[in-house]
Amino acid sequence: MKNLIKLMLILFIFLFIASTASAQQHEYMLINFNMEVDPGAVSFFQNSFNYAESSNIPYVIIEMNTPGGYLDSMMSIVNMTLQAEAKNITVITFVPLGGMAASAGSYIAMASNYIYMANGTFIGPSTPIVEGGNSTEQMHVENAMLAWMVSLAQLHGKNITAVTSMVLNNTAYSATQAYKIHLINGIVDSLSGLLSIFGISNYSQVSSSPSAYDQFISFISNPTVDGLLITIGMLAILLDIYHATILLSITGIILIALGLWGSQIIGGNIVGILIILIGGALIIAEIKVGHGFLMITGVLLAIFGTWILASGIYYSPSPFGMFSYIAFGFMGGFGIIAAYYLNWIRRTIRKRPVTGPEAIIGKTGLVVKDLNPEGEVRIEGIIWKARSLNGNKIDAGKEVSVIARDDLTLIVDEKK
Repeated sequence: MKNLIKLMLILFIFLFIASTASAQQHEYMLINFNMEVDPGAVSFFQNSFNYAESSNIPYVIIEMNTPGGYLDSMMSIVNMTLQAEAKNITVITFVPLGGMAASAGSYIAMASNYIYMANGTFIGPSTPIVEGGNSTEQMHVENAMLAWMVSLAQLHGKNITAVTSMVLNNTAYSATQAYKIHLINGIVDSLSGLLSIFGISNYSQVSSSPSAYDQFISFISNPTVDGLLITIGMLAILLDIYHATILLSITGIILIALGLWGSQIIGGNIVGILIILIGGALIIAEIKVGHGFLMITGVLLAIFGTWILASGIYYSPSPFGMFSYIAFGFMGGFGIIAAYYLNWIRRTIRKRPVTGPEAIIGKTGLVVKDLNPEGEVRIEGIIWKARSLNGNKIDAGKEVSVIARDDLTLIVDEKK
């Protein structure tokens, strides 16, 4: 009887372990990679792979649609991918309809065990860009990235000649071309078709998407955004000098802090930050001179500083695209408007309000009794004794302006 109980207990434990293992093996993770390759993407992939490893998920599918981004971030994601594969996780890159594995994304794809692409998609080009670097530095980075890409291709049995052209000649391949030259493993137009290929159609999906934090880090990991935040933040603080509120100052401090944080995340050039700050100071200094030179110089310096901010960082492709040019235009327009507004405030503050007897000077009145040269005028409903400025006669009904006053007599001149 005791032996029977022991046997049943062992059988129960075995069935429990088997059912648990079976449940774990019947899941796959889908990483929705629809963003640039940047520090936000690194955080996203880190969380995704950590969960897959801790949950013993055997398949991770990277549904890729990325234009590329930072090479440092790409290398971090590639290393995570290789580490996951070393822990018996099969990593598959899938480029769906409308997607792309461009630039830095092509390296991540090449690090996967398998690559599948839908018709109408492409992979590459993969030439690295050193913004603001010289030809020697560009060549150095290209050679390093070529060796990196070739090693990934060799590791996964991909076409070495093709990846070499992607890096050195900035070549891109369509899905059909990539499959013909054995750069990818196949063409499939849907996720369900991909699941069928690996026999995991009945597996449960664990979907992983970027968190709000990942998206926020991705947003500020952009030199153009950082330059814009710092410039606007500084202008907001200086605008607050002329307003009886602390709200603009708080907003400005937050914007500057975010810009500096983003610059630190991407390893931005400190010289660029200094140039942006000097440019912003010159824009505001325009309210003291009013000739326009400092304003124009300040705007140009802020834009130039933003470009310097990105120099020395490795990209694929360049970080400056249509968004950057629009942002530069906005930065220039905002600086001009802000400088004009501050100049207007300065002029307004300088116009001290006049009170008391002298407040009537400059007002307009109507002659009610001929001035020859003295008579009477009505100003704001009050009749005043008045005298014409040059002793000339001014007929009743004419409009006059108050030039000065002599005790209770107004000195007026006919309004032309």
